[in-house]
Amino acid sequence: MSKSLIVERDVEMKTRDGVILRADVYRPGQAGNYPVILQRTPYGKGFSQIPLALMAADRGYAVVIQDTRGRWASEGDSYPFINEKNDGYDAVEWAGNQPWANGKVGMFGSSYVGYTQLASAVMHPPSLKTITPTITFSDLSRLAYVNGALALGAMVSWGYLAGAMMAVMRHPGNDLEKALLMGQLISAVDGMSLGNTMNTIPIKDMPLIGDSDLTPYFRDGLTHPPGDEYWQRGLCKHEDIQIPALHIGGWYDLFIDSTLKDFTGIQQKGNPSQKLIIGPWVHGAFDGLNGEVDFGLQASALLLLPDEILLRWFDHWLKEIPNGIMEEPPIQIFVMGTNQWRSEYEWPLARTRYTPFYLHSGGGANTLNGDGSLSQEKPSVEPIDNFAYDPLNPVPTRGGALCCWEVALPAGAYDQRSVEERPDVLVYTTPPLEQDLEVTGAIQVHLWASTTAVDTDFTAKLVDVGPCKGGGCTGYARNVQDGIIRTRYRNPGEVALLKPGKIYEFIIDLAATSNVFKAGHRIRIEISSSNFPRFDRNPNTGASTSDTSELRPALQTIYHDAEHPSHILLPVIPG
Repeated sequence: MSKSLIVERDVEMKTRDGVILRADVYRPGQAGNYPVILQRTPYGKGFSQIPLALMAADRGYAVVIQDTRGRWASEGDSYPFINEKNDGYDAVEWAGNQPWANGKVGMFGSSYVGYTQLASAVMHPPSLKTITPTITFSDLSRLAYVNGALALGAMVSWGYLAGAMMAVMRHPGNDLEKALLMGQLISAVDGMSLGNTMNTIPIKDMPLIGDSDLTPYFRDGLTHPPGDEYWQRGLCKHEDIQIPALHIGGWYDLFIDSTLKDFTGIQQKGNPSQKLIIGPWVHGAFDGLNGEVDFGLQASALLLLPDEILLRWFDHWLKEIPNGIMEEPPIQIFVMGTNQWRSEYEWPLARTRYTPFYLHSGGGANTLNGDGSLSQEKPSVEPIDNFAYDPLNPVPTRGGALCCWEVALPAGAYDQRSVEERPDVLVYTTPPLEQDLEVTGAIQVHLWASTTAVDTDFTAKLVDVGPCKGGGCTGYARNVQDGIIRTRYRNPGEVALLKPGKIYEFIIDLAATSNVFKAGHRIRIEISSSNFPRFDRNPNTGASTSDTSELRPALQTIYHDAEHPSHILLPVIPG
């Protein structure tokens, strides 16, 4: 085969409603009919995975990278998600029926670009044979809200950098008007690092993206709470995904819960032709260096070669090459702590032993220097712990599952000791472990608590504490996973305020992880009421920071006794 390649720019496709979308096409120079790898992206076809496109074209694929509606070279109005199902169907069938195509199409890409794959798949275009959704989601409500709390950091950063920036570039005004808008945008983005942008209350007053026609979907996301019918428009139902799928996710990705639920949900609906790869990654990077922690070369793209993984998948499903990929175990997970890859056959792991670790204290668990402890021993008679939650002084986010502006929202694994020095953070820690303990699977905290507010938040964070190597040492405290519950959403399908002073049991989902707490390390749980700006601040009034500027402090009380056995439920894997 000739090694020459043909590259065509701005190839036009007309959607069913007459909108022109444009794509760049990379294909072999030799005449023929080739399987197609399609990507539909809002982030610019000229910037998107060109090395993979060239590599795939060199190996006998036609690669189509298309700007989604209203983005970059494509025409139409840009309102995220709502057109991706129909446009995806049209793009797949258009690509599969080009003169250089053989009628078989696969799709690739991550984040929003992973969603465009799922949205296309649920429409059942005949030419679509496989997808490879990466660090993505099928349920839009999980993008905006986590257990009722607004994912403020992700919503605001994406709203400015992906939404407002394109809207300013396409603004119909004159050059002066565009320059003024761009100045506001730059000020707002720089203000994310300084804190003043995220601190805007009410949130609808945020410049350009709040109550603005420039990015109406941000305003709509604020005005439609969790469970609202609004979020159903873009839902990709698991039973409608009936083609092979390779799911890729990261333990520190904000969509890890979605990745796992999509894999298991599609599987339970009768589609066994799936594989799952989960690494120790943040959103958007296959890199062993995660925040402050290096998980090693095995976690890096330098060794993993993700493009080769994709092409091997496409070779099997689009070229019918018997490369054995479907005979291999369906799940590959990276186990942090030991920093090794491991094959599995099901999720959750059948050998999991869900083990409660109970909160204990003498009434002074505040800060890492308090008397909070964590053990498998059930509590009996113990005093309460309490702290004051002031939304004007929220607990700051330090690492974790963040997106989409690294300068202001550095994601991943970081030392939590500066956070744990705050009196509004309760800290419960085991003694040093005598032997390794593996935690792999979904994590929950069952917390018995009361508050002086009618609505508030409770947060929980799982931390791996390294050994001390000197006098007075407290041990490097690496965040493993975190979660939140907005208390008025404590009961699925119901919105209910609290009765101040009444004790409730709250279940806080911490998504999932795979981490070995090494011998000599300690397991730690942090309990508080804010993680800002990963999540918006609860004003403690029953209102939303989307449309109120009234913030009130609240006194939070945590119970851990025989009647109220607060604990974290860890998915322990026997050694």
